[in-house]
Amino acid sequence: MTTLKERFFELPNYIVADAGYGGEENYQAVLEDHERTPLITYAMYHKEQKKKFKRNPFFPANWPYQELKDTFLCPDGRKMIFRNYSIRTDKYGFKRYLKRYECEDCSNCPLRSKCTKAKSDKNREIQKNMNWEYFKATIQQLLSEEETGKLYRQRKIDVELAFGHLKACLGFTRFFVRGKQQTHNEIGFALMAVNLRKYRLSKLENKKDSSILRFLGLTS
Repeated sequence: MTTLKERFFELPNYIVADAGYGGEENYQAVLEDHERTPLITYAMYHKEQKKKFKRNPFFPANWPYQELKDTFLCPDGRKMIFRNYSIRTDKYGFKRYLKRYECEDCSNCPLRSKCTKAKSDKNREIQKNMNWEYFKATIQQLLSEEETGKLYRQRKIDVELAFGHLKACLGFTRFFVRGKQQTHNEIGFALMAVNLRKYRLSKLENKKDSSILRFLGLTS
């Protein structure tokens, strides 16, 4: 995105991509660094929209949250109490700020075997990344709205068809060379073929439109 902005054109208001790019670091970059709106699902997005997921009481995502007390309620109604903060740094140096919660007492819980695999003398623990939860809520809201939801669905039409033609019609399902420069050249030829086809089709469409206009007497 930075390269596009610096070398080619101003970024559009909406940044659309598939779920492979739906991560905390990318959401933060789009929203804060580039001040744009991300229309990017995350890996669990579609699964979380299903009734089976939403009705499962053992998923922490479905547990009631008491904001004033900063506690969650487990399926048995017991409090998950905040214990401490922690920071997790990935291999790229991005930091995630986590909050650890622990059940006040899991002993004698009738749902224990379904809720946790922790040892009998340990309570159930969960970790929450509030920054990530905020981004998820933002994406869910955006994709539920008519205008932005339509823009995201358009991605499949614009992008997936090109990949399908590349593989099914041109037979490009694997690289036949090795090395960065060689594969760069090979995919370049394949994409050139796709673009030439699109260019030819656009010319045919323009010619067809001109013929219709001449037939209607709207042009010479």
